[in-house]
Amino acid sequence: MGVRRPTVEQRQPTTWTDLEAREFLATTKDDRLTALWALALTRGLRRGELCGLRWSAIDLPGGTLQVVHTLVMVDGKPQTSSPKTRAGVRSVPLDASLVSFLTAQRKVQAAERLKAGEAWQDGGYVFTDELGKPYSPDFVSKRFEDLVEVSGLPRIRLHDLRHTACSLMLAAGVQPKVVQELAGHSNISITLGIYGHTTPSMGRQAGEALSASLLG
Repeated sequence: MGVRRPTVEQRQPTTWTDLEAREFLATTKDDRLTALWALALTRGLRRGELCGLRWSAIDLPGGTLQVVHTLVMVDGKPQTSSPKTRAGVRSVPLDASLVSFLTAQRKVQAAERLKAGEAWQDGGYVFTDELGKPYSPDFVSKRFEDLVEVSGLPRIRLHDLRHTACSLMLAAGVQPKVVQELAGHSNISITLGIYGHTTPSMGRQAGEALSASLLG
């Protein structure tokens, strides 16, 4: 007689609503990492991808961002790496708002570089401290937790900003294939498996649209 293995339920991601995401961006508009939060919530980049982002991978006039590097923690120290899968290496479109965020970030960094002089560590990273050193993923996670606590919003993890972005895109009617490519998922089943359940309003909207078409 065979033994039935217990099924292990996948942890369902915690997400913010669009109003909560909007409120967080509003309360952190003057934060040093405001552009990072905006990218996380609107494009679903992973924290390692954000920390490893370099200016050489960004085309502000063209409105695109290339994900080619990540910053990972190895033995407690940040190290530059590459995305784990081919799908992780991708081009991400930037709208006018994100270009504005990144342009402001570049201006602040240029002023700090001038002030730091020879002490500046020129690694070409987008998100750095006052001396050009890239922020570690752990630092960014801790910074996010502190900001959430101050904001009074539901407490979620930094990685849940990625979940929030993907879920809100699907809820807004963005095709799953597009969400898959933006998120860098290797297979669309991953996108649907993780986020398909997080947008119950989609079923209602689809049903109402079909009813309006057939019964209206």
